[in-house]
Amino acid sequence: MTKKLMYYVKNIGLKGIVPLLIVGLAIFGARMIIKTKPVARKKAPVISAPLVNVSSMKPQEFKIWTPVMGTVEASRKITLEPQVAGRVISVSDSFIPGGYFAKGDEVLRIDPLDYELALKQQQSVVIEAEYNLKLERGHQKVAGREWKLLRKSSGGTIQEAELALRKPHLEKAEANLAASKAKLRQSRVNLSRTRVRVPFSSMVVTKDAGLGANLGAQEAIATMIGTDEFWVMVSVPVDRLDRIVIPSVANGFKGSVARVVSGSNGNSFERAGRVLRLLPALESKGRMARVIVAVEDPLNLKGIEGVRPLLLGSYINVYIDSGTLDRVFAVPRTAYRDGDTLWIMKDNSELEVRKVEPIWRDQDYIYLEKGVVEGEKLVTTDISTPLQGMKLRENVSAVERDNNDG
Repeated sequence: MTKKLMYYVKNIGLKGIVPLLIVGLAIFGARMIIKTKPVARKKAPVISAPLVNVSSMKPQEFKIWTPVMGTVEASRKITLEPQVAGRVISVSDSFIPGGYFAKGDEVLRIDPLDYELALKQQQSVVIEAEYNLKLERGHQKVAGREWKLLRKSSGGTIQEAELALRKPHLEKAEANLAASKAKLRQSRVNLSRTRVRVPFSSMVVTKDAGLGANLGAQEAIATMIGTDEFWVMVSVPVDRLDRIVIPSVANGFKGSVARVVSGSNGNSFERAGRVLRLLPALESKGRMARVIVAVEDPLNLKGIEGVRPLLLGSYINVYIDSGTLDRVFAVPRTAYRDGDTLWIMKDNSELEVRKVEPIWRDQDYIYLEKGVVEGEKLVTTDISTPLQGMKLRENVSAVERDNNDG
């Protein structure tokens, strides 16, 4: 019995116990691993302060200009017409579109023959009238002597005296001479008008007559524009007028200086201009004031090197001198944020979103008289999500680079 039990334990019992022991040990080990597993500690998230460029605020004096736009127009424009009728017998070589004429230059000539004959005829009429007046004055002397003899014997009234002295005859002779001389002057004027001249320095825009044409008096022969000066009709906000000098007796009729800029970026050019007049009515649509800016020698007929002509109809930029601003802060447009705000980096490196009220604006800057203090740091870098009081880091290398450049 003992041998059988030993045999059973040795050959069968051990085979069943060993697997159970292995399983038990595995379960025990797993539990121990779970119990002794290290617990990961949660770390607080690290928030990195944005790196920003700043600019130190400093009050300065700034020259300011009012930017406006306008269209170039002719200051003078006429329809050239002859004052006498006739056939065109000659024309100037410059009488073509774009041709230039100085003041008093001859454009074309009308056949003068009829007017020369009329002048000679009128000259003879004047000579005859002068003769008649001299003859009548001789009659006056004879009549005077006769009246003296008649007056001693019979007296006479004033009316009788005037008739006896041939006073009405003298007045008629004098009037005839004056009328004939007036007609002679008119004949000379008509003859001179056969040479059609320009009344001011001008350029041909359109030509409506040529050699051989039979023209009537006051028939259009050309459209001419003055070349001494062009006007730029600009629209100006009404609230900017107080900074623009309008010509008047008080200022010697000298308006604000203006810079007239034509062309696109990279191919633009600038001409000098001056405010000439303020028109009395606002625009019907935009309710803007209308100001005339004059530009002398717009086509550069003087031939100044590097000066390009200003063309009619051009829509151009004009910058009108608006004086200076004293002790103001200039803020780049790129640093002027939505809602009329600036980003200021305070001494504790926190962001302050500050609302301001500009006193002037132009294309590149806004100008502040108050709302910032000298030495404050203006943030010029864009921040994706700016929050009031958020921490900032100043880009010191950018400051050093700016100082070195200065």
